[in-house]
Amino acid sequence: MVMTVIPRLVNAAAVSHLSCLHLASLSSLQSRRWTSDGLAMKTVRRGMSETATDVKRTSDGVGTSATRRGMSGDKKHSFQYFWQPGSGYYGESLGRVSKVATDICENFVLSHIDAVPVPSPTGVFTIGDYGTCDGSVSLQLIHKIIDHLRNKHGPDLKIQVLYEDHPSSDYNSLFKTIYGQTSYLSKFNNVFPIVCGTNFYKQCVPDNTCDVIISFIGVHFLSEESYVRCSNTIFPWRSTSEEEMRAHREAAARDWRKFLLLRAAELKQGGLLFVTQLLTELGDNTSQSRDTNSSVTNITDTIENGKDIYRNLDLAWNDLHTNGVITTEEFQSCTTLQAYRTLQELKDPFEDAAMSPVRQAGLRILKGPEDFFSPCFMKTLWREKLQTDGVDDRKMFARRLVQAYRLVLDATLRNTLEKTRTAEEQSDIMDQLYECFVERVAACNPETFQSEPYVGRLVAQKLK
Repeated sequence: MVMTVIPRLVNAAAVSHLSCLHLASLSSLQSRRWTSDGLAMKTVRRGMSETATDVKRTSDGVGTSATRRGMSGDKKHSFQYFWQPGSGYYGESLGRVSKVATDICENFVLSHIDAVPVPSPTGVFTIGDYGTCDGSVSLQLIHKIIDHLRNKHGPDLKIQVLYEDHPSSDYNSLFKTIYGQTSYLSKFNNVFPIVCGTNFYKQCVPDNTCDVIISFIGVHFLSEESYVRCSNTIFPWRSTSEEEMRAHREAAARDWRKFLLLRAAELKQGGLLFVTQLLTELGDNTSQSRDTNSSVTNITDTIENGKDIYRNLDLAWNDLHTNGVITTEEFQSCTTLQAYRTLQELKDPFEDAAMSPVRQAGLRILKGPEDFFSPCFMKTLWREKLQTDGVDDRKMFARRLVQAYRLVLDATLRNTLEKTRTAEEQSDIMDQLYECFVERVAACNPETFQSEPYVGRLVAQKLK
């Protein structure tokens, strides 16, 4: 359902469709957090749940095989803000990571816009931004798309910008972004923002609504039905179990196909879908300098997406288990709802013209998928401080990573611990995990630390 823009609260993830984010009553709890330079600060923890009861510790049995969890009959999980809604936390943390990749793709997007038919210079052209978070990542790109359309079709074309995300996203920050002084709304007339809080694993708008849909670094978040428990890692693409990996890949393939079919229904004939997706690793044909002058340096082993970030988070979680802070069941139950895919896995739904449901729905790839790496924003900050001030601030680098990636991890951690821990215990465990991660990363050389995102991109067009 599409709704006109009215202020409300929604989620912060990438990205993002974090698992189990459900809107309900709000409560607040003060706790201490770091600034980007490691200073303590207070933030507001806002809890969103259907009940406010404490949970007791249990002694559930341990299961190590890959299992799928159907969420429909389970208790609704809670989501808690660990930042102040409306503060722009996402845009200043994980959004900085995503925006670098989005900026690299600007020319890629703009070079295809003219492929979209515009029957009337006084009609309505709809741009959908799926997984928008606070709108900061796409703001510049959408501005340039509107500018391109204005230059070609004139001032009377009505342009509708649809912002989609989970119903618990930080829409307070989104409204500040799109109605701020640097927004395209301050330059262009006949532009109409609207908001949709429907999860993008459902149809979000009526058939034949959108001319262009962009979804940048969002589809790696999976639907709740695609949960696969991985017993030796928080991140399913890093599992060493063949059974777990097979179940995870099948779930990821189903969700990718479902996402494409839903967007095919929503696109008008001739409409375009632009997607960027985090990859497991770079392909052999990667141009490391594509659309950017930056490059990955001093990496001598496997080129894997954010390898050292996820490895050290896994190690920190293992440290808590080894030290008796968490139980074996808790250790083996913490798995994110994410999938990093290969280029071939992005391509698979389009391959068989005769049998592919995606092709039958009219969606065909125009260009891609192709891969590129995106420079690490936190590493850039570390280098600037080293070069400008002569300070090798590795703790700042580590804490900046925590500031960003806890947006990916916090909901998973809390949902893992809510059956066995009180809210206060959950927060204490999460703080210990992040502090352990900081200590581990601060002992590393950022120059050789693998924190660069590896991204695949494609553009598809609806031809019927």
